[in-house]
Amino acid sequence: MFGIMFKQIFITLICFSFLFLATACQAEKEVVIPPHAYVSVEESPETFKKNNEDIKQYWSFDDNPLNIGSLGVTFYKLRFPSDNYATVTFTYPNVPSFTIQNVSSTSGFYSHDRPERGIESSAVRFFIENAQGSYGVTKKDAYVAMQKLFKQLEEQDWLDDHRIDDPRISIQDSYTYGTSENVADDFVNYQYPLTFNQFKKLPSLQTWSLRHGTDVFLTVDMQYNFEEEIGSYVYMVSLDFRSEENYINSYISYDNPNDTMESLFTKAYPDLPTSRLYAETQALEIGLDIQQNQPDYTLPIVLERTGIDTSKFISIDPYKITYEEFIERKKAGEDMTPYYENQPKAKPEITSQVQGRCPAGQPCSKSGYWFTLAKADSRSYFRQGETMPDYPNNNWGEVIWQFEGKKG
Repeated sequence: MFGIMFKQIFITLICFSFLFLATACQAEKEVVIPPHAYVSVEESPETFKKNNEDIKQYWSFDDNPLNIGSLGVTFYKLRFPSDNYATVTFTYPNVPSFTIQNVSSTSGFYSHDRPERGIESSAVRFFIENAQGSYGVTKKDAYVAMQKLFKQLEEQDWLDDHRIDDPRISIQDSYTYGTSENVADDFVNYQYPLTFNQFKKLPSLQTWSLRHGTDVFLTVDMQYNFEEEIGSYVYMVSLDFRSEENYINSYISYDNPNDTMESLFTKAYPDLPTSRLYAETQALEIGLDIQQNQPDYTLPIVLERTGIDTSKFISIDPYKITYEEFIERKKAGEDMTPYYENQPKAKPEITSQVQGRCPAGQPCSKSGYWFTLAKADSRSYFRQGETMPDYPNNNWGEVIWQFEGKKG
């Protein structure tokens, strides 16, 4: 389901026509030195500008408030002309850097409420070119380029991102599932050994989802179009990197300023098994097997802040009941608890909410007045979800905020 949402967002972002490239593809490419951009999530907008000062004519920044009480976000964009696409070196914590050529644009955003996270989301879009340096390519050219990209990712220890609402199927079955007309999802395990004949049958927009450990997430989108004027295909690839928190936010929706990631995920968590049941029901209908012992993985932020261990995800056995049957009987008021597996015995609680204590760097558990013994005259009002301040090198030690009350 998330795959459909992301596909719509991706198509919206690609606000250009491939026909725009037709003239450029026909002409001989001049030998020029492309601009080189450096993008890192471990930096502020100021550092980003400093690192890319020599190409400032290509970048733009836009400051926007998120909501009342928020410091807002800064969106950045680098856009390069079609006759001089750029080389971009992209770095992420604990992940080998990427150097990408033929980049048409890169964009992302920085949250001022969470400066320690740096740029939380960054997208790099580039075109596949052939051996002659033309962007009008054959499907064979594209196949070779994508195989090279996937080999690089695999050598750098990227894994297939088995989402918590994805079906538990094998790598071999992922191609059948992701390319079936009867399935709503288009994700294929990037480690599936695609043959050229299979590659040729991929839809005009294909998605692969990856992760590095549990804190960096990458979506690879490949979009192509046949340009009759040049008699060739034009392929564009987008690499969308996201932080763990930004990834988790794809499952939840913020309705008011007091919403927090952990409270919303805790609320949404019981509904995620039905999303997986929907996907696995589709898999069974096209003749695939469900690997019920296939493990999930732990999202550290979720485990730390809510107590939910997503490696022990609640699953509904699709062999016992289909998605349609489950929804119908649930609406009728039947207790569906027996169909869940690995169900927590009790709803997890956030320690700081229960004890009225909140460590520095963590989100405020409830709106009101708080104080810490680590700093004199520290009593201040914080809204729920705001990050509690830290005072490093103080004489007290660890900064723990204590709740005093809702009134001044």
